[in-house]
Amino acid sequence: HFGTTKALEDISFEVAKGDVVGFVGANGAGKTTTISTILGFIVPTKGNVELFGENVMPGSVHKLHKRIGYAAGDMELPPRLTGAQYLHFVRRQSGKNHDELFDDLCQRFKPQLSKKIGTLSRGNKQKIALIGAFVTDPELIILDEPTSGLDPVMQEAFLQLVRESQIKGKTIFMSSHYLNEVADVCNRVILMREGQIIKDVSADELLASSGKQVRVVANWKAIIPPKDATEVEKAADKDGIALAFAYHGDVVELQRWIAGIKQLRDVEVTEYNLESAFKEMYTDEEVRK
Repeated sequence: HFGTTKALEDISFEVAKGDVVGFVGANGAGKTTTISTILGFIVPTKGNVELFGENVMPGSVHKLHKRIGYAAGDMELPPRLTGAQYLHFVRRQSGKNHDELFDDLCQRFKPQLSKKIGTLSRGNKQKIALIGAFVTDPELIILDEPTSGLDPVMQEAFLQLVRESQIKGKTIFMSSHYLNEVADVCNRVILMREGQIIKDVSADELLASSGKQVRVVANWKAIIPPKDATEVEKAADKDGIALAFAYHGDVVELQRWIAGIKQLRDVEVTEYNLESAFKEMYTDEEVRK
């Protein structure tokens, strides 16, 4: 609690070794406060945090930090150091040689190491922060909006790094605004709303419940959508009439419906937009309240 403001309220979860957990919520949901508490930057009003079986205490948390990699969007980095100087400092903290890993990360992200960090663009600063999080080969990697400021090519390079880290057995806890991004690399998703956990599910379960996005084109104008269709849109198409909708029903029933369309010209069925599914979860929670 910050005065009368309840940033977090009665949240509880565990992350097992080797898990890659996506921590998702809108701005103000409590993601950064949770991460700051996990890392010992903030002392909880009540409750406790354990890392590696040890209580997180402000006076001793620095010992645990040696086993953790951390990066955040818009992370404050020393502006007067070059990227090379900062990453050299980070690497020295572990007391081990990580030259090979450092070279690999630089090949992936192509950072501007010779320039002072204060002169770099937001995206280039983020590359330095991400390399710093992974370069000591930590057991646990905590990331708060890690792709903030990255272009699409670098976003994919980051996601590939997470996939490879998962194969190596690393534990990753990653907050994000982007549910599609999280579902791509995480095996579990925790959804936050107004300081509380509203959903804690496997990524497979989330994808399975998210439904399908369907678009059909036909010469026949009187296309009636199936009963489990939502977000229905109908428009003219160069080949006829296009009908698009989200579908959450039985796939067999969807197949039957498609087979019954007269003068069908085209059909497309893809995974439902997870961002929309996420908004629906928020709306459902608001209705229950």
